[in-house]
Amino acid sequence: MATAAVGCAADEGDSDDWDEASDVGEIAVAGRWTPSASASAAGDRQWARYDDAPSWSGGRNCGGGLLAGTRELGDHLQRSFRGVRSYDGYACRANTANTSQMSVHGTGRALDVFIPLIRGQADNTVGDAVANWLIANASSLGVQLVIWDRSTWNASRPAGSKLRAYGGPHPHNDHLHIELNTDGAARRTAWFRDRSVATSPTPAPAPAPAPAPAPAPTPAPAPVTLPRMRVVAGGLNLRRSAGTSGAIITAMPCGAQVTVVGGPVSGWYNVDYNGVRGWASGSYLTPEASYRASVCGS
Repeated sequence: MATAAVGCAADEGDSDDWDEASDVGEIAVAGRWTPSASASAAGDRQWARYDDAPSWSGGRNCGGGLLAGTRELGDHLQRSFRGVRSYDGYACRANTANTSQMSVHGTGRALDVFIPLIRGQADNTVGDAVANWLIANASSLGVQLVIWDRSTWNASRPAGSKLRAYGGPHPHNDHLHIELNTDGAARRTAWFRDRSVATSPTPAPAPAPAPAPAPAPTPAPAPVTLPRMRVVAGGLNLRRSAGTSGAIITAMPCGAQVTVVGGPVSGWYNVDYNGVRGWASGSYLTPEASYRASVCGS
């Protein structure tokens, strides 16, 4: 069940209503969400029809709540991706970019998926994984639009031009804005019939030898690759519990690679360091993709 959250669905001053004027060109600026190479390639093979919201008409066309497919996708993202705090999305209001038209939030086809900031910046370890999975499976989900960390991806654009910089009033660094078209929101697309059609945009390990034939199990959600981070301080303590009061297990050198297995909890991550699991302060960790050896003096 989603928890109530404050976000763009409820605040017109923090709008994620999309129009072409909010797209300011192809991505070429460091810092914005840029899909991984495998996610970008998978995304270019996707296409989904873009369904606009109806006219505003004083709110008479509002849907009254999230539609079944929208809520099901929100539940799946919250269950499947560590770090997704909550989701929301329904708001009966006009589109702030075009007040004669209703916001997609009023149709029940839009989600705001909330991810806590890290020191005022987007948590790309969590948010990028969610966004990459969405665009790699847009056709089977019925996802027509994703906005995350100053980028927008539109499934109805031609391959090679789906991703653009987002120039709207909110950078979308603390939540993803996700829109389904009418087929996705009504659960008419392939993913709602068979979860196994979803693929991970990262290469999967080689499969183990097939066991003896057995009754097919219920398809499970696609696996989520655990994020890797780097230590950016010398002698960072790995503790038995979150917080400085936790007993010290060992000290990790600057540049050490860790795998995030839980958190954050009050800014601390549960990590695996060379087979030893413990808690480390997120203030001294950075995503693998953002790590620069020069931080450690190398």
